[in-house]
Amino acid sequence: MHKLLIENRLDGFTVIEARDMWLSIDGATSDPVEARKKVYRQILRFEKNKWLRNEGSGRTKLYFQTEQLKNMFSFASSRDQVELEPQGTVQNYSVLINERNEYKGELEIVLGEVDEYQSIVVRFPELENQLAPLHQQAKERAALLLGKVNVLTKVLNTLSVGNEPC
Repeated sequence: MHKLLIENRLDGFTVIEARDMWLSIDGATSDPVEARKKVYRQILRFEKNKWLRNEGSGRTKLYFQTEQLKNMFSFASSRDQVELEPQGTVQNYSVLINERNEYKGELEIVLGEVDEYQSIVVRFPELENQLAPLHQQAKERAALLLGKVNVLTKVLNTLSVGNEPC
């Protein structure tokens, strides 16, 4: 989402436009349906955080960046430019924080899916055999995302320990 909204300045877009841009940026031969789902989940998360707002409905619904999102990244980009000039060799690891936050958001969604599969199986035990593979896939995705979140958290903690004043 950072690449779409900040680097490519995507604003006033539909889900399909965001998906198409994501597919072109990602460079992978991803399934367009899965890509749309992934982009839409991120859009919903950004709406929940009040970083995006929408107008319209259905396929014509447009999403716009809010001032909160614009201010957050305009401050960060101006701060990054100021920091890069005098220090030069110091790396900006804020991208790791953004990645961790995105993975956390995805993890919350997948954990919600896991809970919902469990809930449905409790209510409709006859569906257990049909839902078992989907439930297992969701648990595996959750484990993968949790691993990514843990690694990024450890890396960021290591970096913050190294930057403490004496």
